[in-house]
Amino acid sequence: MSGIVFFKTQSLHATKKFYLNKLGLKLWLDQGECHIYAHDDMLIGFCKAEYSSTQGTITFLYDSQTLVDKAYTQFKDISTTAPKLNPKFRIYHFWGKDHENRTLEFQYFLKPDEDIEYRNPIEILNPTSNKPKLLLTRMLPQNAVDILQKTFEVHANLAQRALLHNELIDNIADKHALLCLLNDRIDASVIEPAKCLKVISNYAVGYNNIDLEVAKNHGIAVCNTPGVLTESTADLAWALIMATSRRTVESDVFTRCGKFTGWEPLLFLGQDVHHRTLGILGMGRIGKAVAQRAVGFGMRIIYSGPSEKALDFEAEYVDFNTLLKESDILSLHLPLTDRTKHLISENELKQMKPSAILINTARGAIIDEKMLIHALREKWIFAAGLDVYEHEPEIPSELALLSNVVLLPHIGSASLDTRQKMGTLAAENAIAIITGKDAPARVI
Repeated sequence: MSGIVFFKTQSLHATKKFYLNKLGLKLWLDQGECHIYAHDDMLIGFCKAEYSSTQGTITFLYDSQTLVDKAYTQFKDISTTAPKLNPKFRIYHFWGKDHENRTLEFQYFLKPDEDIEYRNPIEILNPTSNKPKLLLTRMLPQNAVDILQKTFEVHANLAQRALLHNELIDNIADKHALLCLLNDRIDASVIEPAKCLKVISNYAVGYNNIDLEVAKNHGIAVCNTPGVLTESTADLAWALIMATSRRTVESDVFTRCGKFTGWEPLLFLGQDVHHRTLGILGMGRIGKAVAQRAVGFGMRIIYSGPSEKALDFEAEYVDFNTLLKESDILSLHLPLTDRTKHLISENELKQMKPSAILINTARGAIIDEKMLIHALREKWIFAAGLDVYEHEPEIPSELALLSNVVLLPHIGSASLDTRQKMGTLAAENAIAIITGKDAPARVI
């Protein structure tokens, strides 16, 4: 018995361009209104319809981890995660999306006798015996690496993926410094074996990935990178504001699928931004930068937080409930703490206007993601723009299927200039602690 998995598609032309030209599948059969593609022994069919079916996962199988890594390099622009090992299912895989938002998986099944442990991705960039050792959990812009190598023997993760938690533990024991990312969980299991560790330098503003109490008890300094990414993150928040308000992502997909036949009076009606009310939850550095940009749009600015701020532009300090009820656009700029986790949930979403837009470039878990999905489905609010997620890098398929949400892969600070400045500051923090000086940005 053989079989074919079929999907409905709004554009056979765009589908052919993606699966034939992009992924390199073979056109097995052309039935006019239905195309069938072949990947080894698997057949995938697409039939033209008024809507696209996107539920389910299309999984492409490979014969080795190396081939999955090669596929990731080739298809990095459509991937939603880096390759990683899943010991529970004994697979090595990464996820992606096609042109109509179907979920794609590129996967290798480990053989029964194959070692479950992935090869050690750590390599020493500048072998030397007279420098303190630093563990770099992911390669940074070269300017930061050059600075680090002057002071440290740098042990760097050169794989195109994040370190597994057990790999962090296995490589930390003899290190004097750790330069890590926000998605590295630095808890007691990492800190306690690190008998030589003096500093944890986080390549991020936030530090909720680090157990500060455990670090403090072990006399380890913790540093971060505030300030340098403020303006870039504010720019990104505004990109989400404009994209969600004017439905530009929906419009782009519509146009690329060949559905644009001319100007229409009711086509993709969105929300105005100018002269509306912008609500800022958390008027810190980034919140302030986002608000400042609203002045040029003639917006009323309201904000809420622990205390009223002295600002150089007009803004009204209001209580939390007023912020929810009166904001046309609500932008979140809070740290993730026990108090702020799920701060935006059912009650808060129901208080917002049906025309309101929710923007989150802070931390995903500030929003109850399941309740947000429900709110977007039921039109409690108009739209949401997200750069962060509750369980990164996993994004619920229910969220990805919604047309009234714009999803970005945590790129708030992703400009070359900003990432270089972050790297310099993270390196300077680590060097300062090791050399007995005051770190530019020390948390504890």
